[in-house]
Amino acid sequence: MKNKLGITATAVLLALSLTACSNNNSSQSSSQSSKARSSQVQKKNSSSQSSAASSSSSDKDKKPSSQAPEHDRMAKLTAKLRDALPGMLLPTNDGLGTGSDHLNVRYTTEGNTNTVYYSVGNSAAEFNADSVQNEKPFAVLKEVKNGQDSDDLINYSPEQKGLPTVKLDSNTTATTQGAAGQKYVQWNQGNWSFVIQASSVLKQDPVKRAKEVLSLVNQYNVPQTSSKGNLHVVVGDSEGSLNTTIAWQNGKNIYQLKAHDTETALKMLSSLK
Repeated sequence: MKNKLGITATAVLLALSLTACSNNNSSQSSSQSSKARSSQVQKKNSSSQSSAASSSSSDKDKKPSSQAPEHDRMAKLTAKLRDALPGMLLPTNDGLGTGSDHLNVRYTTEGNTNTVYYSVGNSAAEFNADSVQNEKPFAVLKEVKNGQDSDDLINYSPEQKGLPTVKLDSNTTATTQGAAGQKYVQWNQGNWSFVIQASSVLKQDPVKRAKEVLSLVNQYNVPQTSSKGNLHVVVGDSEGSLNTTIAWQNGKNIYQLKAHDTETALKMLSSLK
């Protein structure tokens, strides 16, 4: 009887030992399986992040080049003008304070006269596009090749004598006169004449404007001329007005620039090439 009980107890202990071992192996297997799944999740997440980064980089690479800003539209348009009008003196500075990114240019050729129109549109149009004709130019540059009637085109005004004078600065004295509701201030330097015209009816002050124009001329200078040159400013600005006219002769050719603003005109002319 004792032997049977001993055998039974031994069998029970053996069974318990086998069960514990099985449970331990199962636990280790479960732990390993869990680690494997965790590793797979990490790899998957890493792969997803890498894919997202790659996609983001790809999206950046695919960004349209047209969205990049155009840094010097004037240079691009001037290069096209040089191809179309070889030999013509052209400004490399548009003279604008704002709007250069929407600068537009068109030109016409008729006989011995080339005319370039500079304007600012709602958008940047193609060079010499038909749509630019509907825009009011802020500057118009004209070249007359082998100009014969230079006096009429330039409209130089000889120095005036016997008229009232006014001091514009320490080195410049101008003459003043009035006629037909207009007031004029004029001075001459070298072979250039400078005339400021104002409305006496509107009580405009030509002397104040003359001092401003003289300061700008001293800052930017006027083009060199082989004969005579003239700068004429009409006081008063309005949209599309071309109240500043500068004309001079270069060799056999005559140039004339009209602009809505005197400083814009002088900036353009000081960059002529």
